[in-house]
Amino acid sequence: MGKRRKKIYKILGKKYHFSVYNDTDYEQVWKARLSGWLVLSIIIPVIFIVFFLFFLFISYTPMRNLIPGYPDSAIRQRIINNAEKLDSLEAAIASWERYFNSIQSFVAGEIDSIGNENFTLDSIINTTFTEYPMLPEDSAFLAEIEQENIARLSTSNKNIISENIYLYPPLKGEIISYFDPNKRQFGINIKATASPIVTATFDGMIIFSGWTLNDDYVIQIQHSNNLISIYKGNNTIFKSTGERVNAGEAIATVGITNAAKDNHLHFELWQNGIPVDPTIYIQF
Repeated sequence: MGKRRKKIYKILGKKYHFSVYNDTDYEQVWKARLSGWLVLSIIIPVIFIVFFLFFLFISYTPMRNLIPGYPDSAIRQRIINNAEKLDSLEAAIASWERYFNSIQSFVAGEIDSIGNENFTLDSIINTTFTEYPMLPEDSAFLAEIEQENIARLSTSNKNIISENIYLYPPLKGEIISYFDPNKRQFGINIKATASPIVTATFDGMIIFSGWTLNDDYVIQIQHSNNLISIYKGNNTIFKSTGERVNAGEAIATVGITNAAKDNHLHFELWQNGIPVDPTIYIQF
């Protein structure tokens, strides 16, 4: 190993003569006398410069797209955008999970208030997604369905409930909002003026009894003749799904748990999938 190193040092230490001659008359045009060390000190920087220029050429020109497995700028930007969207979705889902857990704890009586983390129930429920616009044919179809629904609602109050039955008022109080299907108001709002007890308007079976995000505790009763009565905005319910009730029987107490809202009962009547004006058939 030592002999080889000495040999290399000996070669680099020699002087070398470089000459350039004219091809026609062999006249010397240029000459230089260089040592091996000087030649090596020139070659190494040249090699680094060549590699550096080659790297710039590949990295900042379209030539880089020819390298197998190297994504182009559009794909790399799409990857970055997707990663940012994924992070945002994960953060939103985590916030929603914490909020819903807070709601469950509040309903169970474990905590006294619900933390909102800068958003409300309405902001979750009314979230709209505009990234994917609706196609024109879908808009036309929905408009047609909407017109059909309006036509059905316009005939919804023409004695479709038999006159042989008596419907009890669900709550004694003042009607503060009337039935108006054109404004998508499919029921009436009754403000309690005396007793807060909510009663069944007719005999039937409870098909839903529970708490909802929009309307607090809700009860739905299936009656004969495909009639359904709906009671929204209760803070206490006395009946469970599957129980039978009689007309005039107490089923809940009115009073929305959210103190920011008025305490009133939202009452709806539906028959054969069509909303009915309760004031036509019930004396309040």
